[in-house]
Amino acid sequence: MTELTLHDAAKRQVVRSNLTLTAILVPLLGLNALTTMITTRNVWLALGYLCLVLAMVPLVYFLARRMADRSRVTFGDGSVTMQGWGQPKRFTVADVERVVTIDQMGFMGTAPTHHLVVVGPRKRLLLLVGQMWDREQLSALALDLAHRGVPLTPIHQPVTPAQLRRLDPRLVPWRQAHPVALSLLVVLGVLLVLVAVFVMVVTILV
Repeated sequence: MTELTLHDAAKRQVVRSNLTLTAILVPLLGLNALTTMITTRNVWLALGYLCLVLAMVPLVYFLARRMADRSRVTFGDGSVTMQGWGQPKRFTVADVERVVTIDQMGFMGTAPTHHLVVVGPRKRLLLLVGQMWDREQLSALALDLAHRGVPLTPIHQPVTPAQLRRLDPRLVPWRQAHPVALSLLVVLGVLLVLVAVFVMVVTILV
């Protein structure tokens, strides 16, 4: 059996990426706390909300570090087990239709790097990204599956998630293939919720 775990540099990258996303969200949620204070005129409610927002930073750090420490891929007996956050994900060679290795692709605005994708007849079974796993680790898993009869498709030219999805929709979900459109939908949803809350508060106060 072979077990792949994250190197220290990869663990730091996981924590850094999650904290960067949190640093973007905290000011936006903090602005919402200010809006709450203005609309409700309840300083304590707004301060409590703000404390919850600030508590996200240490919580995200703890969860990201825990996930990085727990992350591992085990293979070598005809099955693959992925342990990360939550319950382990396990599948066998019989569940796999093909494995795809990508030399250069950027996900969600990250710098292009290597990836490995395992797909079954209907859906993606596993995605390992280069920000967490090095090329040697991904090659070891890909070759193990290939030696057991799984078709191996290497993609050497640079490719985008949208191009990869056009090649096979199972490789990349729509939300990952079109992150800009997804972000716009999320922002629109948040704005609609804020407007609805504001209208409700105004209606109650009036």
